Amino acid sequence: MPGYDRAMPRPSPPTPAAEPGAPGGDGRLATILAAVKLLEADAPLDARLEALIALVARTHPSAAAGIVGDGRRHHDPGAGDATLVAAAEAAAVTAARTGTTRRARHGDWTVLAAPLRCRDRVDGALWVADRAAEVDEWLVTELAGRAAPAVATELQRVEQLEQAEALHRSDALKTTLLHGVTHELLSPLAGIANAAEALGVIQDHDERRELARAITAETQRLERVVSNLLDLSRLEGGVLQARMDWCTPEELIGAGLQAAGAILDGVPVTTEVPDDPPLLRADPVLSERILVNLLNNAVRHGTPPIHVAARREGDEVAVSVMDDGPGVHPDVLPSVFEPFIHREGVGLGLGLPLCRRLAEAQGARLEHRAGDLAGACFTLVFPLPAPPAQAT
Repeated sequence: MPGYDRAMPRPSPPTPAAEPGAPGGDGRLATILAAVKLLEADAPLDARLEALIALVARTHPSAAAGIVGDGRRHHDPGAGDATLVAAAEAAAVTAARTGTTRRARHGDWTVLAAPLRCRDRVDGALWVADRAAEVDEWLVTELAGRAAPAVATELQRVEQLEQAEALHRSDALKTTLLHGVTHELLSPLAGIANAAEALGVIQDHDERRELARAITAETQRLERVVSNLLDLSRLEGGVLQARMDWCTPEELIGAGLQAAGAILDGVPVTTEVPDDPPLLRADPVLSERILVNLLNNAVRHGTPPIHVAARREGDEVAVSVMDDGPGVHPDVLPSVFEPFIHREGVGLGLGLPLCRRLAEAQGARLEHRAGDLAGACFTLVFPLPAPPAQAT
């Protein structure tokens, strides 16, 4: 027999006389009192709901019952076959979504689903199916109304716990960030202050030149820390937008090496670019930031020489920065792109997560790969778009 599904108005309270096929007035009252006792028991919510379902199933001669909502799906073990349960749960989902009582037919079964409404929220629905008599709509609706506060209270408790845990994680994250930023800012500032103080007493020209070089290096290090933090805040705030342009891998590598000139001072660097470099779409500024961070990591954590290579890989171009150092420790590798993960306890651990976000902002991706050298190899991969149309 084809099923139907229609909204039902909330029934009026019953008269003292019993309705056909349903428990009498005294039976209804006893059922509600028993349900209240079950729902107020000191037991997990799922256990209380299962006890309620068993109670509801006993109120009708040949009944099945269940509850759906918020990931929960309980039904009486004696419920009909799987197709009946599926049809009843579908009616219950509709009742929960619309906040209205629903009736449906499944073969010779009558299905009624009543929403679990508590104040302004609906957290599921209670369903009952019976094939020997009409379902007692008033009783099912009342039982759903009694169950709703228990479900809402439990869900609110879980939500509050999740919010508390999120706040705790946020506070811990802020504390870690504050400690890391403090170290990253104070370290170059201390170097600058010491070098500036020494300039006031040292007269040797070569030593003064070395001190000036140290001040420049520490200032650039400080600038990188501040730039990374600003970029991260812009990404989190959704205000950093990629400005895409046509460029070649050779141009991106050249700009990155030039910007990292002070970092690479005295460090042997080799480059590799295709003879016929393809055009790709990238944000030159964001790509430069990524390459400077990768080159800084190679100098800081790796061992010379540093090799920067651009290679075409099918419909992509891969730009890799690799060094000959110890590489990324296997324990760190699975989480190397997560914040505050770093080698040797040095730095904030924001460089690689930021680089990955900057890559994604321009439609690229950042990966760790096995490279040509023994050390770490981080690769910026760009998709190759169709080349720009030539002007006629």
